[in-house]
Amino acid sequence: MPSRTFKKSQRLLNASDFKGVFDNNKVKVANSSLLILAKPADGCQSRLGLVIAKKNIPTAVQRNLLKRVVRETFRKQEFETPLDIVFLARREANGLSAKQLTLLLRKSWGRLGDRCKRLRSTDA
Repeated sequence: MPSRTFKKSQRLLNASDFKGVFDNNKVKVANSSLLILAKPADGCQSRLGLVIAKKNIPTAVQRNLLKRVVRETFRKQEFETPLDIVFLARREANGLSAKQLTLLLRKSWGRLGDRCKRLRSTDA
């Protein structure tokens, strides 16, 4: 049976990993609730980092819900090339239900994949 966990190898773990994405991001996906920054990964699989500030999402319950939904949708998403991704929550994400978050994230991951394809085709 396949593992259903969000493995350590799928996470951005330290400040230098996050800084690399912030400084060298090649693709952005944004809307009023979230911002996703991505760059091609050095490794063989995509990794995710979460930035969810108390200032934007004040309650721990809502922050934890947001983290669970982001991790789950990321884990199910397949990218053609490995990416290092940083997810940033904005204030408007606070009022969304789990179902709304899931739909928004699926659409955002799709947009991210499309933009990466376009970026790769212009580099070739």
